[in-house]
Amino acid sequence: MVAGIPLLRPGAAPPYTVPPHVAAAGMPRGATRRQATAAGPCEERWAEVAARVCGTCFGPAERARGVLVIGHAPADPAERFLSEHLEELIARYPGRVAFGGCLRAAYPWRAGTRPVEGEARERYSVGHEIRLVPAADGWAAGGWIEVTVPGHGPYCGAFTHALGDTVAWPESEIAHSHLPVGPGRRGRVDVHEIGGRYDGVLCLSMTGFPRHAGDPGTRCFDLAGSHVRTGAGLLCFPLREAFVKAPGAPMAVLRLHRTWPGGDPEPDHILPSEM
Repeated sequence: MVAGIPLLRPGAAPPYTVPPHVAAAGMPRGATRRQATAAGPCEERWAEVAARVCGTCFGPAERARGVLVIGHAPADPAERFLSEHLEELIARYPGRVAFGGCLRAAYPWRAGTRPVEGEARERYSVGHEIRLVPAADGWAAGGWIEVTVPGHGPYCGAFTHALGDTVAWPESEIAHSHLPVGPGRRGRVDVHEIGGRYDGVLCLSMTGFPRHAGDPGTRCFDLAGSHVRTGAGLLCFPLREAFVKAPGAPMAVLRLHRTWPGGDPEPDHILPSEM
């Protein structure tokens, strides 16, 4: 029986689009902080899409006011205060938060079977379970996925929906099939998640915040019992390893049958462009 988990045939390209840059409304799930002092050139382009989060929040006016990039462990005390209270910051002002990222790797490998020697017809199964999580408290819509392949430890991780992506992955799927391996060859089944890993920045726009009394060039807000003011138009927090599902993809993972000559080294786990 073969269920909804697609099998990528040799020589075929995946029938999904993993965009070079994405935006999400809120903090992407599963991302980690990273150290950076400026937004890279690719990360600048996300503003066109992120404008859909909050009208003109991420437009030229706020960018002209200045972009303050706050890394994972800033030396400046004021920036360190914002970094340490990031989760409270996005929870208090969720309507002004967006993530923009650039693709680092498409279709990351998540699990696989052990290699087998040919000639063989190896039975295997692939399954996944998904827990969907709506956008809330400054976090983007997405969820958690667990991929299981008997004989391989389960993969557990988070995923995020890009802006405009309303196609939900099924909560569970399983596929039972066979891997044919010819004489003198070896083979395995690889399982790749349908989407990409992105590095980028989470930005909070100062649009709509009150101007500080006596200093109209700055905006102010409350955080962790303190009153904060800034002259920047955007507060940006660099992030890495945010997995964003391919927009419109109806399935969470795909299967790939890999075979190679028995005397060759085992191939890596990168999805090949040609097989």
